[in-house]
Amino acid sequence: MPSHPLARLGWRAELQTDLDALGDPTLVAARVTAVDRGSVVVDAGTAGWRAPLAGRLRASAMPATGDFVAVLPDGPVRAVLPRRGVIARRLEGRGAQVLAANVDLALLATSLNRDLNARRLARFLAITARGEVDAVVLLTKSDLVDDPEPYVAEIEDTPAIAVSAVDGRGIDAVRGLLEPGRTAVLLGSSGVGKSTLLNALLGGERQTTAPIRESDDRGRHTTSRRELVPLPGGALLVDTPGLRLVAPLEDTDEPVPLLDKAQVKRERRAREREFHRGVYREMRDKRRSRERRDRRAG
Repeated sequence: MPSHPLARLGWRAELQTDLDALGDPTLVAARVTAVDRGSVVVDAGTAGWRAPLAGRLRASAMPATGDFVAVLPDGPVRAVLPRRGVIARRLEGRGAQVLAANVDLALLATSLNRDLNARRLARFLAITARGEVDAVVLLTKSDLVDDPEPYVAEIEDTPAIAVSAVDGRGIDAVRGLLEPGRTAVLLGSSGVGKSTLLNALLGGERQTTAPIRESDDRGRHTTSRRELVPLPGGALLVDTPGLRLVAPLEDTDEPVPLLDKAQVKRERRAREREFHRGVYREMRDKRRSRERRDRRAG
């Protein structure tokens, strides 16, 4: 049996039911690899393109990087398929902002020069816990301290790895976490070395990096958008810009939309149609059986 075109992009087989429920055979599944204003970049497994959004999506269910969507080939996004593993933060006055969707693992990067902050790290962990996503803390730039192990030991209840793109420390351990077909997200403040780490995982200079500023011992922001990046081993990584505001969602906030509300209505109507068709078929079969018996009796 041939594999699904999106298998290398983490496709889940149960999503086919949701795609079929839309009732439009011209639609195909794709995964959002990047988000820009008013459009997204999608990959259907065999081709990728910049896809505009249906008007209602911009208002109610804006796709996020990592979403699986229903699209017209080489055309617009028509629906967002059900999500899981959602990474979202709270924006004051705007509610939830989805940073990445369908995530299996969160890599929380914090550098060992001046970025290490227990309260900020706790907020990142709250975001991942809310989305039911496993997390691993990456203590980056470990080459800048004499012994990173005491810092690793301070991280309680969450796995932690000291890493350095300069001397290669911990890079293989991070690669070991990234399984084929699974999606990780790389989160952290600006300048903690996320782009440098991504380049190390890719084995090349894909992402632009900038040296540490001598004035404050911090790196400089280089990533400009959230983007899904395939890694050499078959895993996928959502690279994100540095986050200044890390506010976990609260119980009183509006829930993160796990799927398009209009899609829910379409699926409900599809189930109702199928139920009524089943009743009609049963009645028709009974009538035909009765007519056959009557003909034999006559």
